Amino acid sequence: MSKSKDAGAASIILNYLNVKNRPYSAQDVFGNLQKQHGLGKTAVVKAMELLAQQGKIREKVYGKQKIYFADQSQFTDVSDTELKSMDGKISELNSQIQGVQQDCRQLDADK
Repeated sequence: MSKSKDAGAASIILNYLNVKNRPYSAQDVFGNLQKQHGLGKTAVVKAMELLAQQGKIREKVYGKQKIYFADQSQFTDVSDTELKSMDGKISELNSQIQGVQQDCRQLDADK
């Protein structure tokens, strides 16, 4: 595989891990990105190992399995007041969802 394809795979994977911000194995990343980007498993494994060596992502080994995740130091800390505000917004949106679902059930029942 050429260096430009390796760099492309690495940037796609880095972006994916940063956006999702949760741990994945190389197999998980391959399965999640293969359809969209056509990345091969070998390219995914090599790109993830390269990103880990460069310090752009972190790697943990559990027995024979390696887990990769975004470097948390790149994200800003969130204060307790911001978290409480987000929790309040989530509760408000969940209430709205329940209202809309109830309206939909009522409309379906009226048919």
